[in-house]
Amino acid sequence: MKFSYIVKLAGIALVGVVLSQPGFAKDKVYTWTDSKGVVHYGERPPKDVKATLMQTRTGHSDPTPAQIAASQPKPTPAPPVEDPRVAQAAALKDPERCAVAKENLALLNTVARLRMPNADGVMAPMTEEDKVQQRIMTQKVIDQTCE
Repeated sequence: MKFSYIVKLAGIALVGVVLSQPGFAKDKVYTWTDSKGVVHYGERPPKDVKATLMQTRTGHSDPTPAQIAASQPKPTPAPPVEDPRVAQAAALKDPERCAVAKENLALLNTVARLRMPNADGVMAPMTEEDKVQQRIMTQKVIDQTCE
């Protein structure tokens, strides 16, 4: 008795899986209630019974209002009119360049032996005058790029 019950359940599950596959899905599904009050579903209802056409879903839902709003292009506000010097200064703000300049300035302020390419492109030790010039240039970069 248990074995036949398990076989029936497995058969019902198998039919459900097979019918749920996209190739077996039909466009129209009807529902109706028989004389005993049991609800039935099928592609073709019996002729003598009042059946209701069901709306089926294919797995793709209609877009929600939020999805529609997100897909619409956003209006771009007109840029505020500002002083060109302020705009140029803001364009120069670069956190990465700022961080590199700060690291370079810290290195220039150490007693480490630093080298830089000379006029011939050969790496040569930096003199104290070279370090002073590099500090001045690096500080200008920091002033321009850091916020």
